[in-house]
Amino acid sequence: MDEYSAFDMNINDFELFDSHIHLSASEFDSSRSDIFNYLKRTKTLAFNVSETLEDSKLTVDLSHSSNNLLSFVGIHPKYSSSNLNEFDSFFSKNITSINGVGEIGLDKTYVERGVDFDTQITTFKHMLKLAEQYKLPVSIHSRDATQEVLDIVNSYDLSCIILHWFSGTEQQLKKIYDSDILISFGPALVYSKSLQKLAKISNPQLTIVETDGPVPFSACYEGKTANPSFIPSIIFKLSSLWNMKFDDTAKQILNNLKPYISVKS
Repeated sequence: MDEYSAFDMNINDFELFDSHIHLSASEFDSSRSDIFNYLKRTKTLAFNVSETLEDSKLTVDLSHSSNNLLSFVGIHPKYSSSNLNEFDSFFSKNITSINGVGEIGLDKTYVERGVDFDTQITTFKHMLKLAEQYKLPVSIHSRDATQEVLDIVNSYDLSCIILHWFSGTEQQLKKIYDSDILISFGPALVYSKSLQKLAKISNPQLTIVETDGPVPFSACYEGKTANPSFIPSIIFKLSSLWNMKFDDTAKQILNNLKPYISVKS
């Protein structure tokens, strides 16, 4: 099996980074072109993640609209399915346009809404096999299932693991770092005391940031839909918690990606 480079761009062309955004969401229909312009103007790199097969198709299509987007495709635990043949066909046909696998994972809160946990696990493992086969990074959703996610991912040879919107315990954070897994903090970090407590003890070399747009955020964001313009405020909060300068924090976050990005000389 041929190996595909997850990324093929010069990281030095970028200054900021949004590791998790759903730009194919309909909430962005009226503002998507403005966001593309913002990404270019501010030299921001974004991982555009997906939740379903149709969503993944849109994500791949959008990758041709901006040089600042990287395409992550996958099945979100909310949409877990025992039949993934159509997704596999799409994946193999579009592999040259796919940069990662996500948003995938496990979520125990969906069990109460009728999404079987065993089906979630089956779907999650299927997505991880694809990532392992093609040496692609994964963006993982782990709400109320962090330990189960850690137990499963350790069985795969994965090039890069990102736990998006991390909200686990301090004990889990240590286990995560022992496995060289990246965690991501989003806009809620700016006002959440519990997340700030976690971020303060987080490893700057294994931490990145995200918006998870189009999720709306309260407090200082006034319920606005998250978008890449939120990224500086998250970095500013991290820099304060880490006692680092803003520019140094932004550079550190980008440097955390370098092992997974092909840097051209």
